[in-house]
Amino acid sequence: MVALYQKVFDDLRAAIERGDYPVGQRLPSDAELTEKHGVSVITVKKALDLLRNDGYISRRPRVGTTVISDVATAAPASHSLTHPLVGLIVTNFDDTFGTRILGGLLDRANASANLLVKRSLGDASAEDRLIRALVDGGVRALILQPSSSVYIPPAVLELVTKDFPVVILDRGFDGVPVSTVCSDNIAAGQQATEYLFSLGHEHVGLVSSDSTVSTLRERRDGYVKAHAMHHIPHDDALVFDLVHSTTPGSTISPAEDVNHLEAYLRDHPEVTAVVATEYYIAAMLRVAADRMQRRIPDDLSIVCFDHPDAFYDPGRYRFTHIRQDQEGMGDAAVDLTLALIRDPREVRKVTLSTELVIGESTAPLP
Repeated sequence: MVALYQKVFDDLRAAIERGDYPVGQRLPSDAELTEKHGVSVITVKKALDLLRNDGYISRRPRVGTTVISDVATAAPASHSLTHPLVGLIVTNFDDTFGTRILGGLLDRANASANLLVKRSLGDASAEDRLIRALVDGGVRALILQPSSSVYIPPAVLELVTKDFPVVILDRGFDGVPVSTVCSDNIAAGQQATEYLFSLGHEHVGLVSSDSTVSTLRERRDGYVKAHAMHHIPHDDALVFDLVHSTTPGSTISPAEDVNHLEAYLRDHPEVTAVVATEYYIAAMLRVAADRMQRRIPDDLSIVCFDHPDAFYDPGRYRFTHIRQDQEGMGDAAVDLTLALIRDPREVRKVTLSTELVIGESTAPLP
């Protein structure tokens, strides 16, 4: 006797292959499928998991179930019977940025891929070695968070020319035909700056690290764009991009950076608000301002990017910040990878929106 979930799977697969649900179209909701087939929600979920395993559909929270192929994905020859082996290289990760991306990657890959995770700690040469080792070890595809957007690892260029599936995470490579997934950092930088303008601040600084990644460059572009949109003169002297300690592999201590930030604030007393491109930069700015007896947010407002989650910690100081959809980034990276495994020509760029979360670090200009 055929199991109920197998029958639902067979019916849905046949409908997709007939074109009843074309590629790109969403399937009915789980509740609608439950009612249509007269089975339980658990049975429908099992059937959808089988469809996802075979590469017919993509399932994402708050988005739904989307048809991504009308043919099954061929099973890999040398690894798990059903799941391809995918290499993942990140620079580093913590509760501020990266841990939730890993969660999204792992959750999405549970039913569709086996992930082999490595980290480069921002070392470009180590990054290149890790890429080659993973490919030599038999991975079917690669997800990479590069240490730089200026320096492209030679191994990546070699893989791209061979149509090897590569997905770039949280970065961009200009002129390289490779799939990417990242946040809309230009819009996010603009939103953070415009929020400070809305509070009456006109002398808004930007503090960033010296990293050469496209993410930070785009946030700066958004900061500049906000000035132009609001007809507020942009003063490049208010941009400080020499924070070192937040870059993976740096030998500069946070204490040294705090000293530099204190000097920056002292040199620019007109600055009443700052956009910090990273959470830890905001934390160091808070220390520097405290040394100068400048109260946050009364004397200095700060908006940063990302913020560590806390299930329950009423004592933690919470900055106003831009929240990235990190889980969505991980989820999309796996989807792009599986699409490339099916068709190496399926190169796409996924850009996710961000959210402004109001915290304790911003206030109207007195």
